[in-house]
Amino acid sequence: MKFPHLLLLLLFAIPAQAQDTVIRAGTIIHPQDGSVSIDQKITVTNGRITAIEDWSGSMDDSVTDLSDRFVMTGLFDAHSHMALVVDKRYDGGNYYVTGLLNPTAYRAVQGVANARNMLESGFTVIRDIGNNGNYADVAIKKGIDEGFIPGPHMETSGRIIAPFGAQFHLQPEKPGLGNPEYFFADGVVEIMKAVRENLHFGATFIKLVIDDQRYIYSVEEIRTAVREAELAGTYVSAHCWTEQGARNAIAAGVRSIEHGPNMPDEVLQMAKDAGVFLVGTEFTTAGLAWADPTADISAFEAEHLQFVDRLRRAYALDLKIVYGSDAVFFDAEKGRAYESFDVLHSWREAGVSNADQLKAMTSTAADLMGMSDERGALAVGLRADIIAMPANPLDDTNALYNIDYVMKDGTVYRHPGSH
Repeated sequence: MKFPHLLLLLLFAIPAQAQDTVIRAGTIIHPQDGSVSIDQKITVTNGRITAIEDWSGSMDDSVTDLSDRFVMTGLFDAHSHMALVVDKRYDGGNYYVTGLLNPTAYRAVQGVANARNMLESGFTVIRDIGNNGNYADVAIKKGIDEGFIPGPHMETSGRIIAPFGAQFHLQPEKPGLGNPEYFFADGVVEIMKAVRENLHFGATFIKLVIDDQRYIYSVEEIRTAVREAELAGTYVSAHCWTEQGARNAIAAGVRSIEHGPNMPDEVLQMAKDAGVFLVGTEFTTAGLAWADPTADISAFEAEHLQFVDRLRRAYALDLKIVYGSDAVFFDAEKGRAYESFDVLHSWREAGVSNADQLKAMTSTAADLMGMSDERGALAVGLRADIIAMPANPLDDTNALYNIDYVMKDGTVYRHPGSH
């Protein structure tokens, strides 16, 4: 043979035939409108859904049999912290101490474990919203994207930008202890620089803490961050605890309010009129009390009820509400995803329907994150992010605790009997 190298190159130049995955789905749930489709055939090719149709054909070993399962698109947690593990065995349940004790490299290792647990529990997309030391979230995302570690698709905020002090109370001898957990930036020039530096080092969106000090960001300061983010093709998410903080953030054009417990109906209506999403992180009493079980439970109950009331009012106003857990605590037995699901107890208490809970965890979250053309539904052309469970979450979202099939981008990470 005269040209063996040429023939070898031609052989490798011929594209490989795509391998289809065929799933028989007993009941497909469509969270965007609460409808269902019975006995369906889902075809996945190269990580995307290429067909959804009535079941036909024969069952054989090449078909993934989910005929007795309830099947839907993967879940989103839009307020997560993969590299923040508050562990009362070592830090007394104080995340300020966590940031001082644990270097970024170790927190990235913790984040790898959390990301895997979230994916295997059904969360195929998460928005990591800060508290990652010196860009641990970006490192975790890169490891997932490059196939080194399993985990959800991640959007990352990098370092949280905040007025001096951020969420901590510092002492004058050690004013730098808040770094690198936070990026202190005061005034439009410092904020512009902080946004650009964050984007340079891998943030895919920007998070601001608006109002955890006596002084808060002004509309002008927030608008600077919004403008810089938009010029880079992304958006600002605003941590707001006070009414004035939420008012300033909405007026400045942020994309989402995080937490927002002190939002009267007028401010919720402002958010709705401006098209702002609410990621409310509606903590349960047990979740709030986890870090300090000796504290007076009534104080935690009052805070929990405040969140539930705000969610109830936001839901009644038809504000765009998105599921976010703000889960941060360590539980070796149950894992991070179990804590994330805990927040749904508050949604049930607030009277949010099961269908709308699922919508907040899928299609509305995809809208917030600007990826509705890629994820957030089971539809032809979208990424093959598919989960399944034995019971119907439209009847009771506690069914999500028992998700036993997980596919992300066409790759199966969990199947019935694998755990």
